[in-house]
Amino acid sequence: MVVTPPPRLGRRAFLGGAALLLAAPARARQLRIAALDWVSAQNLMALGLQPVAMPEIERYGNLVVEPAPVSTVQELGLRSEPNLEMLEALRPDLLVISPDLRPLETRLQKIAPIITFEAFDSSNGGTSDHVEDGRAALGRLARQLDLQAEFAAHLTILQHELNEAKDRLASYDGRPLYCLTFLDGRRALVYGRTGLFQNVLDRFQIANAYDGPLSPYGHATVTIDRLAGKPDARLLSIGNRQRVSLQTIRSAPAVASLPFVRENRVAVIDDVLFYGGLPSVRRFARLVSMALTEETAL
Repeated sequence: MVVTPPPRLGRRAFLGGAALLLAAPARARQLRIAALDWVSAQNLMALGLQPVAMPEIERYGNLVVEPAPVSTVQELGLRSEPNLEMLEALRPDLLVISPDLRPLETRLQKIAPIITFEAFDSSNGGTSDHVEDGRAALGRLARQLDLQAEFAAHLTILQHELNEAKDRLASYDGRPLYCLTFLDGRRALVYGRTGLFQNVLDRFQIANAYDGPLSPYGHATVTIDRLAGKPDARLLSIGNRQRVSLQTIRSAPAVASLPFVRENRVAVIDDVLFYGGLPSVRRFARLVSMALTEETAL
């Protein structure tokens, strides 16, 4: 479903929505919610509600980044194996989990009631729109937590930021874009036509340069030579500083031979979680719209 954007927001309306969103913890602070995965955590925080606990907080800070948890959020260990003893000791009122943790449901239900949260419907082979799925998923979570006003405020801010990003990209030259994360000098994780990043770029009329097969989440691991099909394209490198040195990558023969690398048609942004729903949409829209107006050589 395509949602028609509302008119540009005035400063007063935008700030009013932001103030409402920030007020959410004051209304919901008595509800102690533990998030057992990153997507659940960042979507709870998007509604202004800090979890009492979540897994892999340091890695979240490096790879997901925002919304940022406060310092009092407790560490639950690995996403794949949360520390259930610590979780039980925290005595949460509610657990929010991903579908990946359904095998633990019987044990988790002995600790607290459960909400299962999934920001994207991957069951239809990747034909969904991550932006609209994220909007629907966050809306359901808001209704379950009685935070509909905070959800409405989040949508107001989201649309404002998408409008700002579109304005920044008004002068974009129309080149298709390879979106990827380098794994090493020979391989990359490429994000294609059906992924969250491209669903955002579609709103700015920027085409995806990669036309190969993809997972239901819109990504694939490819060798660097698969990026030579569109020599006039531009490259968006996502999150490399957390994985491998860009200087090392730039010196790899396969990377150095790419026309858009040779001609410095390259933009670099920090990490964004590519399946995180509306919080990832907001972060990516802001970062990509700024990066494509200031290209940075690898």
